[in-house]
Amino acid sequence: MGEARPVDTIDRQILEILERDARTPLKKIAAAVFLSPPAVSARIERMEQRGVITGYRALLDPQRLGYAITALINIAILPKHQPAFAQFVKGCSNVTECYHVAGTYSMLLKACFATTGQVDSFVESLQRYGKTQTQIVLSTVVEPREVEPLL
Repeated sequence: MGEARPVDTIDRQILEILERDARTPLKKIAAAVFLSPPAVSARIERMEQRGVITGYRALLDPQRLGYAITALINIAILPKHQPAFAQFVKGCSNVTECYHVAGTYSMLLKACFATTGQVDSFVESLQRYGKTQTQIVLSTVVEPREVEPLL
């Protein structure tokens, strides 16, 4: 990773285009920001090297893949058990996100399941690490969205 410095206006425009569609051709990005394709390519490469751009991936719809249930699971873990928990949860393919948080609970997980039985079984497997609280998502009010780059 390179130095941490804010992006300029042109970098921000490039990032906005890539966040909407990371497969946008360089020629199209270049036209939008009034630069040559090699100049855009160099800027993208610099942002990758600095860690501003961390990767490119396809966005999948869990429901269309058979995971009709999304659960948010809070768990209170003692600090001494966090390394073992982290190792365990990294191996759980149904866990899509895991955050170390402040408050009553110390971890927040987002996980997808095909059945309520799978939810129950997974939550039971978490009990060895601490007290849990599970919420089932009924609908999504705000879909995951782009982060506004700071200038």
